[in-house]
Amino acid sequence: MKELFTEVELRRLLEQDEGQFLEFKSLWDLEGGTVRTIERRVVRDWIAEYVAAFANADGGTIILGANDDGKPSGYGYPEEAVQEFLSVPERRLRPPVNVQTQCINIDEKPLIIIQVPMHPEAVMVESNGFPYRVGDEVIREPQEVINERKQAYRRVGYEQRVQPEPTIDDLDLELARAFLLNAPHGGRPVEEVLEKYGLLIPKAGGSAVKNAALLLFGKQPFSRWHPRGGIRFFRVEGKKLEYGARRNVVQLARLEPPLALLIPGAHAKASEYIRRSEKLHNLFFREMPEYPSFAWQEAIVNAVAHRDYNDQGREIEVWFFDDRMEILSPGNLIPPVTLDHLQKRLRIHASRNPLIVRVLADVGIMREEGEGIPRIYEEMEQFFLRAPEFSLNNTSFCVTLRNQPIFEGPSPEWLGIIEQLTLSSTQKRVLLGHPDGFSNEEYRRLTGLDRDHAYREIQEMIAMGFLISSGAPGRGAVYYPSPNLLHARTWLESRIPKLRIYLMAHEEIDNLEYRRLFELTRYSAVRELKRLVDEGYLILIGAGRGAHYRVGPVLARTLSK
Repeated sequence: MKELFTEVELRRLLEQDEGQFLEFKSLWDLEGGTVRTIERRVVRDWIAEYVAAFANADGGTIILGANDDGKPSGYGYPEEAVQEFLSVPERRLRPPVNVQTQCINIDEKPLIIIQVPMHPEAVMVESNGFPYRVGDEVIREPQEVINERKQAYRRVGYEQRVQPEPTIDDLDLELARAFLLNAPHGGRPVEEVLEKYGLLIPKAGGSAVKNAALLLFGKQPFSRWHPRGGIRFFRVEGKKLEYGARRNVVQLARLEPPLALLIPGAHAKASEYIRRSEKLHNLFFREMPEYPSFAWQEAIVNAVAHRDYNDQGREIEVWFFDDRMEILSPGNLIPPVTLDHLQKRLRIHASRNPLIVRVLADVGIMREEGEGIPRIYEEMEQFFLRAPEFSLNNTSFCVTLRNQPIFEGPSPEWLGIIEQLTLSSTQKRVLLGHPDGFSNEEYRRLTGLDRDHAYREIQEMIAMGFLISSGAPGRGAVYYPSPNLLHARTWLESRIPKLRIYLMAHEEIDNLEYRRLFELTRYSAVRELKRLVDEGYLILIGAGRGAHYRVGPVLARTLSK
């Protein structure tokens, strides 16, 4: 058997997580308190399942004898059983799949490695359908759906084509070496690594260079290989484009491939243009970027990895509006991915450029297939921002990230009240995020808790007198701040904003000015001023008719915002 990995390379691979291109399988049965080998029949079924799934998607690597965390655990089968396992891709699959295999010991634990190529047509497990790899899972797909993807890739797959003019001398091999250094085979000669990724094809007298290799590592001037392979950045002053004399758009920058430099360059450039503002983070207001870093970085990486490079008249575009960020990439979605799938956060795999995706995933730049979009949703929610939006227009796919929060944010007065309550940070966060009431589902969305945990925390707040229930049973229940909290909030919000403005213009206020400001009697003003002193909004200076009031510590914090 040909050596696929050195020991160093395999250890590096075992440190990775399972995903679109990698599967670990322990061969020990630990149930019942005893350790015994998995039945051979079960192992053969596994191999058939996972080889077919990888072959039907974009290929991958199966490591038998490793736990889910990548720790080698070995196996206890005789050599004849191992040979049975290795024959499965030819005996159990239709059509047979020509895999590469290797047996190697790591930490005195024997492992079996099976390297699976992407197959040109749908592969069936005898009597068990057509498995398909999506992230770290295997699903079932109809044969015609898998073949439709493969035919579309052969028909329009720009990245796998070989142009007659370019040679290996047109690649920046030093860039490729540095970029691929942390990939599993990164320590080998760079030409060999490029061949392993299918970016180079050995031929007499040299190597044929695929478009994917040129896109990733092509030398300048890059327009020789692709005239519109880069990214343009635009700023719009306002929330919509204006034209003619009212034109309000300016091009900020234009970046060109190779992609190995384009992606980190695009991240650096976009970070310059993303504004910062005061937003609610965890519990209190802090200076934060308009958009969570993972969300926009993943959107840019996805645009680069999945765009249609057959379209040589358009580039990826990143637009910054006052209220949103838009990332547009040439090309429609790849079937069977639909807008509905994305909006429902379904994990689904289809890649227009699997060679490029594999490289970006192996070097850690790209999330595994099916994980990126759900993570973008999660990041936006954690920043209390609106869900990402997806749209198709003029054969372009657009991701829109809005910088408006789900709620406008609590008033400083409500924030001051909540800060003083003897509640957990998650309980306070929900009261700040939903000052007018919330459901169990909304509580879970803001805190990340499961239904039962959220219910317990809500009931605790009710018992402490901070919440009341609508009385609706079960899932229809809505919870509101208690009358005492609402009264305190209403009163403070009717007083503090005006008082803040007054004390920004004057050093102090007395009873007479307070009465005039809020149209109160003398005795009502005395009671209210005492309450403001007790709660830390004001400090009393002097006594009797000579008493006056200055900014207290609580009000000082709101003045600084």
